[in-house]
Formats: sequence, structure tokens, C-alpha cells
Amino acid sequence: MEYRFLGETGIKVSELAMGTWAFGGEADAETARAMFDRCRDVGINVFDCADSYHGGRSEEILGGLIAGCRDEVIITSKAYFPTGAHPNAAGASRRHLVRSVEESLRRLGTEWIDIFFIHRFDERTALEETLRALDDLLDQGKILYPAASNFAAWQVEKALGISARQGWAGFACIQPMYNLVKRQAEVEILPMAEAETLGGMTYSPLGGGLLTGEDGPH
Repeated sequence: MEYRFLGETGIKVSELAMGTWAFGGEADAETARAMFDRCRDVGINVFDCADSYHGGRSEEILGGLIAGCRDEVIITSKAYFPTGAHPNAAGASRRHLVRSVEESLRRLGTEWIDIFFIHRFDERTALEETLRALDDLLDQGKILYPAASNFAAWQVEKALGISARQGWAGFACIQPMYNLVKRQAEVEILPMAEAETLGGMTYSPLGGGLLTGEDGPH
């Protein structure tokens, strides 16, 4: 396995990462352990998760798997999508992000999340509020690097400008969808990431099964 520096963070990540969306769903705890162990055997050190995956069960399973090797792996999580039925159980508000991180830390059984993504752009919350909340969470040691998933290039650039102006930690990494069917990231997102020296961690490399001949979500 080859390792690369993630943007300007100084941390080395494996060229391949393991997405854990299936943990607690198609992959029960036993299957998840077999998948995790195989990834570790071949040198993968990045495991990508989110608070909304299977009602938090994915994080719970991943937390059990990393208990004996926490310092050796890079763990990501995300927040935005609903985690409950009440009106404030979603979004990128300070309230939701703080509660989301606290719950993710509990489920993962760890004191910090290496890379914390805003799962998508929140049109209803001031970007300044979101970015200030991320900076506060970083100061508290609960997250190490703020990041953006499913953001457009202009949204990332706007966020970077606000963070620079306010002296807050800027996004260190982006996570767009990218595969041979969905190549839109090549137009603006990936060139922007290269220009800004941001880490890039793409998802859905097989098009949700489409590129392997499976009839999965695309």
C-alpha cells in the first residue's frame, strides 16, 4: 500500500480508504470485522463514517473495531443529515454540529475525530456559524481537521475565504463523488482542490455497483 500526505495536513493516508456505510446494514458486526481486518492487512489506514449511517450503528461497530489500534488509523465522520425526528436533528448549525460530534465520539469510543466533514452545504445556516463551530470543536480537541463533503467549488472557496479572514481553521479536505460515470468533479472541484492544496477523498468509485454490473444505488 502506498501512502500520501493529505493536502497540507502532514498526515499520511493510504491511497485507498474504506467506507463503512454498510456496517450495521448489509454488513453485520461479524462481517464488518472481517472487512476491517482485511483492510488492515493490506495497509489501509483510513476508515470513513458518518453519524447518519444506519442510525449511528455504523459508528458503534467501527468504534469497537478501532479500540485496539486507535493511534494507527485515521477516522472520519460527518454531520448534516437527520439523526432524529425533531426539527433541529439536522443541518450545519452550531447546535447540531456540537451535539453530533459529542454523540459520534461516544459511539466511536474515541476522544477525537481525525477528519470531520460537513456532509453537505447547508443553505439555511450562515456559513460563518458553521465554520466558527468547527473551529471551536478543533480548539477543544474533538476534531483535528474540518472538511467538506458534497460541496461545490464555489462553496468551498467561500468557506476558505471566511476562515482566512476570521483566523479560523479552514477546510483541509474535500469529498466529492467521483467515478467513471460521474466525472463532474474534474471540471471545477478537483482543480480547485489542487490550487488550494486541499486533500481529496472521493467516494462511490464504483458508481454504487453500476461499474461492477450490480444493480445498486447510483
